[in-house]
Amino acid sequence: MSYMFWVWLGVLAATTVLELITQEIVSIWFTLGAVVPFILAATNAVAWWIQVIIFIVVSAALMLALRPLAKKFFLKGADLRTNTDALIGKKYRMLSRTDFETVGSVKVNDVVWSAIAEERKTVEEGEIVEVVKVDGNKLIVKVADADAA
Repeated sequence: MSYMFWVWLGVLAATTVLELITQEIVSIWFTLGAVVPFILAATNAVAWWIQVIIFIVVSAALMLALRPLAKKFFLKGADLRTNTDALIGKKYRMLSRTDFETVGSVKVNDVVWSAIAEERKTVEEGEIVEVVKVDGNKLIVKVADADAA
């Protein structure tokens, strides 16, 4: 066995650990790409520079061919909304009235947000509202359906 056997074993181990830590489908392609040169190094079949070329080609081919499919499969059905976008569609109780001239308020996870009704309609204190969108530091809300509350 040549020293490249140990190099490829290290690449396999490092990229596997990195993938397990991140779980972002980043280094798995390099892990799979290192398998072929690892086997070639174990058998002393080709020179080290050919092993490196094979590693690069296999890793790139796998990444280009399979990453879009893997992302689609693993992220299927995932709600990717983050931060304030995650508030859209949620229902909350109005803390204070809002109308054409007055900005109301809604409590979201112990934080009080300013709330404005869609089309500046009147929404009374205590009514259940649904967040339609976030505009800066204000929630744009509408009165939630009676059966959904």
